[in-house]
Amino acid sequence: MFTLIVDHLTEHGVMEPTRLYESPFTDIAPYGPDGLFPSVDIDALLQVLDGVRATASEAA
Repeated sequence: MFTLIVDHLTEHGVMEPTRLYESPFTDIAPYGPDGLFPSVDIDALLQVLDGVRATASEAA
């Protein structure tokens, strides 16, 4: 799943957290990251995505 996230970020620059619950991410895990990772890791991932978005907004 992390490779898909990196690919998405590379292509689009940012990623909305809701994308984690859509295809192609749900093709790997039908329940999104909740089916793969503990909640503490999901929280950390969401913080990273928010940080990327904030940094991209500052650069624009």
